[in-house]
Amino acid sequence: MDRLKTSTLITVFLLTITAFTSFSAKASLLIEPHIGYNVTGNADYSPDKTKYNGPQYGGRLGVQFVGLMTGLDYTHSTFTHKTTAGNIGEADQKRDQIGVFAGYNFPILLRFWGGYYFSDKITQTSGATYWAKGSGTEFGLGFTGLPFLSINAQYRTSTYDKDVNGTLNPKWKTKEVVLGISIPLTI
Repeated sequence: MDRLKTSTLITVFLLTITAFTSFSAKASLLIEPHIGYNVTGNADYSPDKTKYNGPQYGGRLGVQFVGLMTGLDYTHSTFTHKTTAGNIGEADQKRDQIGVFAGYNFPILLRFWGGYYFSDKITQTSGATYWAKGSGTEFGLGFTGLPFLSINAQYRTSTYDKDVNGTLNPKWKTKEVVLGISIPLTI
């Protein structure tokens, strides 16, 4: 009886090893250039409030395994802040964001991801020299029904806690919705 149990265990073990080694799943390199337009942005500079919109471009570089994806993201934006409350006035600005992302590609033509921008810097491009730094988050949803193209909707928030003069108190906060397209290529 012990011989039967031992040979059965060996057989199950060998079949399990054979099954796992016969699968050849490999991770792919993900290269994803993206462009978009910030259709609605709101900034709270307390007590001042502004609205802004404008174009953006960037790219993601990472890996994709089955449907999971992760990597680095870079986004560059330009926009003009328009005051809705307070005395700031209009200001042209550019923003550079560098962060990490993780997400999943569903087999049903949808993909989603979340990101964290650990470097988020706004620089004023008109008038006096000024910059602010902080961090931000992003949540995105993409439709991949077209070949080689993803139509994306993204929601971003940022919090700026440092500027050219030191620490910001109170912190600045922004919220925005971006519509765009990307080309997720896997190699």
